[in-house]
Amino acid sequence: MSSSVLKARRVSQQGFSLTELMIVIVVIGVLMGLVFSNMDTVDKARGQKASQEIGKLMMGLEQYRSDNGGLPPSGALNALSVKPGNASVRWKQYMVEIPKDPWGNDYRYLNPGTHGKPFEVYSIGADGKEGTADDIGSWSL
Repeated sequence: MSSSVLKARRVSQQGFSLTELMIVIVVIGVLMGLVFSNMDTVDKARGQKASQEIGKLMMGLEQYRSDNGGLPPSGALNALSVKPGNASVRWKQYMVEIPKDPWGNDYRYLNPGTHGKPFEVYSIGADGKEGTADDIGSWSL
């Protein structure tokens, strides 16, 4: 074999150049940045949806109180969609169903509330733990 053929084989068997590796690393970095920024947007959207649903639940509870002269006991959000046994004759269905929060958990209802409100509705947030910074509640609306 001639020396030019051997040189051609050696050149074709070399790895990536430093420039090519840097370009690949930059592209991967940009893609990761896009993915993480979209995850933040999804979390914000879920938080906004939870706030809207909490507002609807609060309105339903206010209507319940107006019609029935009081609020259901703590934990009884289902009284907005299913008539409790002790409900007044003025009870009506305030919601077709009680939604789950955007993370798939039940909304929590306290009567009386613990943040200076007569009653509260809240979501335990993305971490699924009560009493953490990501909780979203009627006290912050």
